[in-house]
Amino acid sequence: MKECVKCGYCCTVGPCFYGVWNPKKGQCEYLTDDNLCSKYKEIQGHSGSKVSPAFGAGCSSSMFNERRDAKIRKDREVV
Repeated sequence: MKECVKCGYCCTVGPCFYGVWNPKKGQCEYLTDDNLCSKYKEIQGHSGSKVSPAFGAGCSSSMFNERRDAKIRKDREVV
């Protein structure tokens, strides 16, 4: 698994147990414009949240993932 770069790709594939799918956006309703989970703090208060969802665990879909590639390019430009 590659490191997590907070590209939000996983939330465009399907929602986690806490999420809600937004068919118009094609992503989880709680994915913010900066690719973070707007329910993160709430979810962290639940037992089992250290395992699911796997925030920051790493991208299991790194090949041909344009969202991830774009985030990495953007982050390199800022540095």
